[in-house]
Amino acid sequence: MRGKEGLGGLAWLIATWVLALVRAAAADPGPGLTLVIITPHPEEIRREFATAFDAWHRGRFGDGVRMEWRDVGGSGEAQRFVMSEFASKPGGIGIDVFFGGGPEPFLALAEKGWLERHVPPREVGDGLGREVNGLEIHDAGGRWHGACLSSFGILRNTRVEAWAGLPAPRRWEDLADPRLLGWVGAGDPRLSGTMNNMYEAYLQAFGWERGWGLLARVAGNVRQFDRLSSTTAKEAMLGQVSCAFCIDYYAFVQMAAAGGTNMAFVLPEDFVSVSPDGIAVLRGSPHPEVAARFMDFVLGEEGQRLWMLPAGHPLGPRRDTLLRLPVRPGLYERFAAESPIRVRPFEIRAGFRYDARLANGRREIVRSMFGAMYVDVHEDLVRAWRRIVELGLPEEAVRELGRVPLREDEALALAKGPWTSPTERNRLKTRWQQEARDRYRRLSRMPGNKAGR
Repeated sequence: MRGKEGLGGLAWLIATWVLALVRAAAADPGPGLTLVIITPHPEEIRREFATAFDAWHRGRFGDGVRMEWRDVGGSGEAQRFVMSEFASKPGGIGIDVFFGGGPEPFLALAEKGWLERHVPPREVGDGLGREVNGLEIHDAGGRWHGACLSSFGILRNTRVEAWAGLPAPRRWEDLADPRLLGWVGAGDPRLSGTMNNMYEAYLQAFGWERGWGLLARVAGNVRQFDRLSSTTAKEAMLGQVSCAFCIDYYAFVQMAAAGGTNMAFVLPEDFVSVSPDGIAVLRGSPHPEVAARFMDFVLGEEGQRLWMLPAGHPLGPRRDTLLRLPVRPGLYERFAAESPIRVRPFEIRAGFRYDARLANGRREIVRSMFGAMYVDVHEDLVRAWRRIVELGLPEEAVRELGRVPLREDEALALAKGPWTSPTERNRLKTRWQQEARDRYRRLSRMPGNKAGR
């Protein structure tokens, strides 16, 4: 006899019970092996890293790890959430790892003492790049590390450009071209750390006064300010805008969806900005050992390969191609023929170097000014810019459009002093917003004959 009759009813039940236990053990990472991560990364990245780390951890330590993800929005929102939690719970906030976002959140958290030091083992650390275009991509004290790199550029919908007869921007400055009025995609820097970094790069590359002047015109060209930078990239792919501020990852995703003949990603000629996306263990991590292992996995070859190899590659992600830039220089040469990534960040030799510490020192001021002057009164700004364009771009009116209420040194002084008072912050934001609205309304009512476009 075969089946359960052959084994005997009891033996069959025991065998079934043992098999169920084995399967349950394989599916359940076991008590205590949990990792809590706050991240702005999208679901695709979370899923691939959770699956790969679980398999890696099982192979090395015998147990799997259950990942609990905390998603509160973009990197700016994640930073504010973590900082507000630590303000009331200085010993720890029940989260192990901050994963993703540009360098500013990590600099701010390190300055507060809310990051744990972690030095990767030699087999991991030896292959890591230390800088890109002169910018350090790991904290010298080991409090945070660059998990991957991000380059910022312009995502163009070439089909829309041809259909609407629009210019093809190749420089950051080109986004201020009045022919692009209503055709530029951008996001709110108060919600998106990526957008804040790109606007800050304008101020560093062009200088404070000229940078704000350009941003005013660019903002006048913006169709609408999105909450998330991923939404902005999607709008370019759908043809809602012809061009958009974009991080390389979102550009690659939309280009893959739309086809290379319809989309182009440009690293602008006037300046190139490359910066690290960080990872760090938070103070009071509830699972410090597993958190440290996750750091080593992300920085090691096993984790870094996930960024650059296509889905289905035996050494790459299973389901989704992630298209991010690794921080291990050797992988670019090793997988040159197998990776869809063509950007070589460690070979960039540009004159511009993004100063993350300067950006961090005035981060709140810059994004609050941008939000008050451009986002909150966007309709008034667009009307003023349209009128200026109609009148043939009179120099004095263009200069008035881009006028800012603070000098650069005043902004830094404000960040270190009065800005720490909630009452003063709210007063300044309201004043900046009202002054901008009044100025734009005056400009939109300028008399004169229309010069055409």
